[in-house]
Amino acid sequence: MEFQPNIQEFTDKYENQIVAPNKKPRNQFILCPIGLVGAGKTTVVKPLSDKLGLVRISGDEIRELLKEKGHRYDKVQDIATIVAEKYLDEGYSVCSDNDCVTEKTQTILNSLKEKYDLKLVWIHINPPEEFIINKLSNLKPDWLGTAEQMIENYYQRKPLHEHLNFPFVYTFDTSRDNLSNQIEEAAEIVKEVTRN
Repeated sequence: MEFQPNIQEFTDKYENQIVAPNKKPRNQFILCPIGLVGAGKTTVVKPLSDKLGLVRISGDEIRELLKEKGHRYDKVQDIATIVAEKYLDEGYSVCSDNDCVTEKTQTILNSLKEKYDLKLVWIHINPPEEFIINKLSNLKPDWLGTAEQMIENYYQRKPLHEHLNFPFVYTFDTSRDNLSNQIEEAAEIVKEVTRN
């Protein structure tokens, strides 16, 4: 039987890595990215969260904490949800850089939407497949795995992304060299969408 991680211990440890924005938003919301492994979710969400004053919750950083102690990743979402609720309770807006496409994630997001009476703002990170495969092929092995494992993960999750039906406010193409312009443009759209 595998030893289960102490959720509270890992939640506290991860929270110590978070720096909350100086200012809380007038209207709370959750930014929900959808994108396959290697699409560039973190590349987009990190600067976008800074521009919008969001608390960014990183699935990869939580995975790394769990991996260091020899745990699997099945509690990542539980830890991320506890952290999100803490900051939502304090009046912040939040964003996770996890792929929000799964039914379980959508159930959690809709529950938070109801509980806090806030908007879910959907963004799509969708570069061409060739760009993603090329990027993953050139990855050096690290704690997340080898290039082959990442490509296998990509193809396993690809069917989840084939018939998306989300009200995306912006679609990013991280293969283009104008990403900073895309982030600026998206930030203005998100501000407009969450103003009302």
